[in-house]
Amino acid sequence: TVPARTGLELSRALSAYSKNSNVKHRVASNPEFLREGTAVYDFFHPDRIVVGVEDPSAAAELREIYRPILEKSFRCPVHNGTCPPGHKAEFLVTTINSAELIKHASNSFLALKISYANVIADLCEKIGANVEEVTHAMGLDARIGGQFLKAGLGYGGFCFPKDVQAFIHLSSKVGVDFDILKATERVNKQRIDRFFEKIHQALWVVKGKRVAVLGLAFKPNTDDIRFAPALEVVKRLLEEGAVVHATDPEGMPRTKVLFPQVHYHEDAYQALQDADAALICTEWDVFRKLDWDRAGNVMARKLVIDGRNLYTPQAMREKGFEYYSFGRE
Repeated sequence: TVPARTGLELSRALSAYSKNSNVKHRVASNPEFLREGTAVYDFFHPDRIVVGVEDPSAAAELREIYRPILEKSFRCPVHNGTCPPGHKAEFLVTTINSAELIKHASNSFLALKISYANVIADLCEKIGANVEEVTHAMGLDARIGGQFLKAGLGYGGFCFPKDVQAFIHLSSKVGVDFDILKATERVNKQRIDRFFEKIHQALWVVKGKRVAVLGLAFKPNTDDIRFAPALEVVKRLLEEGAVVHATDPEGMPRTKVLFPQVHYHEDAYQALQDADAALICTEWDVFRKLDWDRAGNVMARKLVIDGRNLYTPQAMREKGFEYYSFGRE
């Protein structure tokens, strides 16, 4: 992601420095829309390919480069051969400024959907509704779609926080007050506060309590811990005097550098041993599939505070757990 107008500034600079030479240049913007953890799949199966150009010949050359993907005529490393029939990517030719803005606008809108779902979750808790029932019904409307309408600890990683902040800065710089994105960022930061309200409600005093943190990466299927909500959770737990035990399939090596005082475990059941509470911070499949009967037998207190709404409240309570989540009774 680059700020809007980067391409045009680059073009001006190249023109200025090459005006006394025979060097010719063309500048194009080709934003990527790859997700961490599924980048290879996303590259070969894009929803759209966006190219921002000044010169139509640059668009033609870029189309030729992408022709195997547009026509699905390549050997797919994901499917080990031919891709199954399905959606073909659209090739969109825009101005350079538009292409750069498309990336900002796309990521910021996804972040907005997450924060919107989180405000709905807060409202559901106040009036006794279920956020998953609400967002599921919303998502069935083709105009809305269900992706990213997920309540919990909020978004992290490097893309969403950076792009939201950059979009706010760009808007302010040109005199546009992007209040809705400021609210998106504010709501996301409040998620940790809401999570700790639940922690304090359940534990009262955190100091001296053994707390198991399940998940450190900002999302599953990556080792990326940048701006991960779990890191702020761990930081606050340590500040309040908790004894923190943590596990994550990929994120522990990087987290150990930041928090060497945390006890790390390769196995979730080891992290849960004698725990006064289990905090779910990343929605890894291995955590979805935990045997909570087994986990309950090793915990000091059968308490789960679920920051990702992984489990059904009734099912957890039937297993004898005190269970807290976002936007559900």
